[in-house]
Amino acid sequence: MEFFTIILEKSSSRQVLPENFVKMLDGHRPKNLKLRQAGNGLRKLWDVEVVFDTDGSMYLDRGWKQFVRAYDLRHGYFLVFRYDGNATFAVKVFDTTLCRRRYQDDDDASMLCLFFLSIRLWITPI
Repeated sequence: MEFFTIILEKSSSRQVLPENFVKMLDGHRPKNLKLRQAGNGLRKLWDVEVVFDTDGSMYLDRGWKQFVRAYDLRHGYFLVFRYDGNATFAVKVFDTTLCRRRYQDDDDASMLCLFFLSIRLWITPI
C-alpha cells in the first residue's frame, strides 16, 4: 500500500497515518515500525514507535522526530510512504520545488523532478 502526506508544522513531533492504512492492518496494532528513505536500500532503518489514540487514529511517535531531523524534512514537503507488509515503510521525499530530494546515501536518485514539473506545468492554467 502507498499513501502520501504533506509535512505540516505540527507533524514534526508525530505523524498521523491514514485511516485506510489502519483498516488495512485489520485489527493488528503494531507497537513499532521501521522507516527507511527510499533509495538507500536497507542501509539505514529508523525504529519508530506507533501509538493509537482513543478514536483509533494511528501515529508515528517516538523516533519520527529523529527521522524528520535526519532528512531535514520541512513544512510543505511531500512524502510518499510505501508499506512493504513487513512493518517497514520506504519513504520518498519531495521538497517544495516538487522535486525528489537527493540524499548522500541514495541508490536510485532519479529524474522524478522533471516528471513532477511537467505535471505542474500541465495543470497550471495559462
